[in-house]
Amino acid sequence: MTIIIKLKRESTKKCLNHNNRSLLILLKIFFLLLFLNTQNIFASEECNYEKNLKIGLISNDYIDYQYYLYYELGNYAQQNDIDFELAFIDKNIDEFDIVFGEFNQLKNLSLKEISLPDQIKKFYKDNGLDIKNNILPLDLDTLVLLSNQNGSLKNLEELSNIFSPIKYTLGMNFNNNEHLSKLISFSSHQQIISLESHTVESTLSSFNKLYRNANKNILDANFLELYGSYESKENLFTLFSDGILLYKNLQNSYYSVFPQSKFIWNEDLGVFDNISDPVPYSYYGFSAFINNTNQYGLLCHLTKKEVRDNTFRNFNLQISPLSMSELNNFKNLPVGYEDIVSLKNKNIIDVEQNILSQIDLIRDVVFSNQNYRSLIKSNNYLN
Repeated sequence: MTIIIKLKRESTKKCLNHNNRSLLILLKIFFLLLFLNTQNIFASEECNYEKNLKIGLISNDYIDYQYYLYYELGNYAQQNDIDFELAFIDKNIDEFDIVFGEFNQLKNLSLKEISLPDQIKKFYKDNGLDIKNNILPLDLDTLVLLSNQNGSLKNLEELSNIFSPIKYTLGMNFNNNEHLSKLISFSSHQQIISLESHTVESTLSSFNKLYRNANKNILDANFLELYGSYESKENLFTLFSDGILLYKNLQNSYYSVFPQSKFIWNEDLGVFDNISDPVPYSYYGFSAFINNTNQYGLLCHLTKKEVRDNTFRNFNLQISPLSMSELNNFKNLPVGYEDIVSLKNKNIIDVEQNILSQIDLIRDVVFSNQNYRSLIKSNNYLN
């Protein structure tokens, strides 16, 4: 009798040990599944979204982003089963979750520091940018000239002296204040424009000569009209942003960084310094303004690698990469373009208000409507 009881006790012990091990394994599996599910919840909350998304677009006369936004909003809405509305802004900016437009249009809105999802933080970190406020740039432009024939330009002075009896030297929109401001700043290496500056005088003198042989038929052209002028080979050189180089339909084209002034005035020595190497100054373009931080999902979508690749290749909007990190999937890039893109995010310029406030005077000098000397206030003018 004693032996039988002992055997039963041993058998019960083994059974309990086995059950404990099974329970432990089940608990481990349960907590593992709970952890993975929690990670997915946190990830979805980071790139969060609501079922109704309202998008605003600030219009501009030069380039129309609405069809691009409709395309990507359609993809995003289908993937996440949401409804969206896209409308142009009309003094009702607070009604929209996200507002798209040019950076210079958005930077005057109510800026605030926000906490971004890890996916978006990584996107900007990979591109060498530290973004902390509620404007997210999606476009970093430097200025290039496209040509249908091979050749090199050393500086602005050389470009201004080129003349063709059958083609215009330059095609660009001279009447767009922001574009002309960027171009003057880019060419003169001056972020702040002073009409008393000898460097600015030299730069405007070159533009005055260049304008004489510019295409006057497209002074107010929008982007597609300018692109049409280029395709029609009306100009020796046509001005674009560098994103145009990635567009899939661009063929038989040659490019160069827009040539800059050969000389910069040295105030200390009282002489002009010779500038040998061009600097690819860059400017934020197409950007997003975040009104509602519960709608990060769309920005997570727009910054995905495959979406960015498709934007560069298939949309003729000259949206430009933020750095070489965005071009890993691009083969056979134009010669020298990697070097330019690698330097862009190290030379970002914000167009100063002082340039825009003087742009009508600057344009008058370029158009020969005013004499430069009559605008100078300084008594120490270089004779």
